[in-house]
Amino acid sequence: MISPMRTGLGSCDRRGVPPDIASPLGGEQPTRILIVDDHEVSRAALTALLRTEGIDVADVGTGDAAITTAIAFHPDVVIVDVAPADPAGFLIARQLQALPHAAPVVLTSSSSRPWFGSQLGRHVFIAKADLCARAIEEQATACDDSSR
Repeated sequence: MISPMRTGLGSCDRRGVPPDIASPLGGEQPTRILIVDDHEVSRAALTALLRTEGIDVADVGTGDAAITTAIAFHPDVVIVDVAPADPAGFLIARQLQALPHAAPVVLTSSSSRPWFGSQLGRHVFIAKADLCARAIEEQATACDDSSR
């Protein structure tokens, strides 16, 4: 289950919400996912799918909008589209991970994992065809667990 990161008694989660108010997937507040993808049709399709699954979604194209939106929206997870021949998505993912109280970043692509070779490194990856709330939840939890 995607759960807010907590640092101790009386602290807030990464969205600045006190622990007694914050809730993970299935709680009172929906999980918040930020989608960063330069393909408008892909963003719209994934946004619609996740919203039908009860997820609170914000979506942006690549660039400064991703950082600005992540700071304002306080997502629980960020999904970033990447391409094997274009480093832009990887750069955005690194910038998002460097933010204070950064949410787990999950990379996605219409290209399959083997096309990336070593580019993915230790990044969590879900193929676009496999994206859904459950897959994102499982991968983000693994990402959160490995960062501890």
